[in-house]
Amino acid sequence: WNFADSSASPRSTFSRVGAPRDQLCGKARFVFQSVIMTAGEMNQNPLLTLDALGACGCVLPTEVQAAMDVSLTLKARELGVRAFLFWGRLCTESGADYYVARAHNGAKDLDGAIVPNPGNKFYYSRDGVNWLDLEPVSSETTARALKITCWLTGDPAHVFHVAQPVPELEPKPEPVEGEEPTPDEEAEPLPPWEITEAEYMMCRINAIHGSCDLAPEGMFITDPHGNISVNPMFCVERPDQPSAYATSCGSLANAAPGKWGVAFDTFKRQTTIRNFEYPGFFAYYSHVSNTVGNLYFGDGLRNADLAFTV
Repeated sequence: WNFADSSASPRSTFSRVGAPRDQLCGKARFVFQSVIMTAGEMNQNPLLTLDALGACGCVLPTEVQAAMDVSLTLKARELGVRAFLFWGRLCTESGADYYVARAHNGAKDLDGAIVPNPGNKFYYSRDGVNWLDLEPVSSETTARALKITCWLTGDPAHVFHVAQPVPELEPKPEPVEGEEPTPDEEAEPLPPWEITEAEYMMCRINAIHGSCDLAPEGMFITDPHGNISVNPMFCVERPDQPSAYATSCGSLANAAPGKWGVAFDTFKRQTTIRNFEYPGFFAYYSHVSNTVGNLYFGDGLRNADLAFTV
């Protein structure tokens, strides 16, 4: 069915698309894994993405956007990376939101394995001027952070407590005849795990980044040196079709029903894509300028009721 978005153009409606997960497209998966970050090579000015997705609610305060116009370029030069891209905005309970950006330094294809170049990392800021790095998190921390379902507080040093499962006691041997059975002992609860808000934020970013970031089919190629670069002859022939775009899970046409919404503005010749599993993620492709970009504006939480919204 069609989902009419109130912030979209009158000519645009978001059409939910999807199909069984087992129909994944291998080509689309390779394209996305080659990208690592879709908008990095194609559109070096992330503020153009803000302009394209402003009607979807991806709006920054004037002073923050003005600061990013300078700070993103300076940070890229400081880190020595190809581009420093604005990734999105994470809302918090206190209203002190996090502005997230990512250092993009490309990737290489080594014997069929896509290896990111050194320097690919996420950063956050409170004012759009000073950027602090987010350290990578382990798989154990990621699994524990999945149990947290509350909003971010706005304090990077805040500690979330995650309860550990109660250990199982070893079975006791059967009592000998004539002896009284010993009473059952209760297992003592273990101290809860502690996860800082910075770690929790990094886990949320990884989940959204890995599930949602997309690129058009055929946008990237591998040069003779193994570097992933933009195809100079790239052009989306059917920009209004979900099959023209792919994520790490495959083509959007093969995604779970109701997960993605695609809208095509025939006047602007622009496709706008939104994700319903992580509400707040938007992407666009302009058939006029041949540019693409992704942004996320939300609380970072996953929509657990996706199956009931189809």
